Amino acid sequence: MKKNVKDLMSSKFVKVAEQDQISQVVVKIAKDKETMLACVLDEEGRLKGIITPKEVLRAVEIREFGTIRRPFFEGQEILRILSSKYAKDIMSPPVSVKPEDSVDKAIDIMLDKGFYEVPVVDKQGKIVGLINYFSIITSSMEYLRP
Repeated sequence: MKKNVKDLMSSKFVKVAEQDQISQVVVKIAKDKETMLACVLDEEGRLKGIITPKEVLRAVEIREFGTIRRPFFEGQEILRILSSKYAKDIMSPPVSVKPEDSVDKAIDIMLDKGFYEVPVVDKQGKIVGLINYFSIITSSMEYLRP
């Protein structure tokens, strides 16, 4: 039986605003422990963009004389960088599926974009949850049981 995204999605997600400092975004993701994706929403709850760990890592790159340096162990410097940039500065364009889309479509997006999870939005573009690899793999386990 073909499953739709709504059958496997979680209604939990990390929401942030475009004006949130990246330091706030990192704290929200760290507190959640179930996702590594932050969904950037407008005032009406519509998905405006996404922030993956890749965007956060790129945000703390420092270019010096053509060399990239990542100051992870330089606490004050990384705090300064994370507090001086905002979600809108690093977010990627929104990529999403709808609840009625096939799970295959979600898998295609994950493979194509290198994502572990994809936001799920309704017809108005408002986020209603996430679908991730774990829920897809767990769901397929029912076919492996004797």
